[in-house]
Amino acid sequence: MQFTEKVSLLSNCKLLISCALLSLLVGCGFALRGNVEIPVEAQSLWLEISREGNSPLRENFESLAKQNNLQIDENADNQIVVTRIDYRKITTTLDANAEVDEYTLRGELIFNIIDGDKQVIANKLEAFSERTFQYDANDAAASNSREAFLNDELWHDLSQQILRQYAAHFRLK
Repeated sequence: MQFTEKVSLLSNCKLLISCALLSLLVGCGFALRGNVEIPVEAQSLWLEISREGNSPLRENFESLAKQNNLQIDENADNQIVVTRIDYRKITTTLDANAEVDEYTLRGELIFNIIDGDKQVIANKLEAFSERTFQYDANDAAASNSREAFLNDELWHDLSQQILRQYAAHFRLK
């Protein structure tokens, strides 16, 4: 009988410690990576891209918005207007045979934030991201797969930067 009481006491202590630790994490502002706290009045927004041919940005931004419980609505009062997109694949290094050894993927954006009164809240904000990878001509399929993965990661990073700057301007407002 004494053994079961000790086991029961031990499991109650574990439960109590787990609850206390969870309460501390929640109380200190811990949030999962990628989640952005956005005020209620700014949770409906629209992303306008001047050059619509760049769908990776829209896809990643809409996915990130959905993850953060935001509503993407073309008629929303708040807008993020991307005025310039510059995406480049740059040869970084060459090998001894003058063949590409390393590439850098670089994405740069300039955007404005417009509120419900069609006033520009923030003008010419910038987002920048780059990824570098080694190209292996002997395994081109793997290199292309790695490039596609890093390309998607770059657009996701740019989308996060846009969303964080958007949230920061509404918290400061």
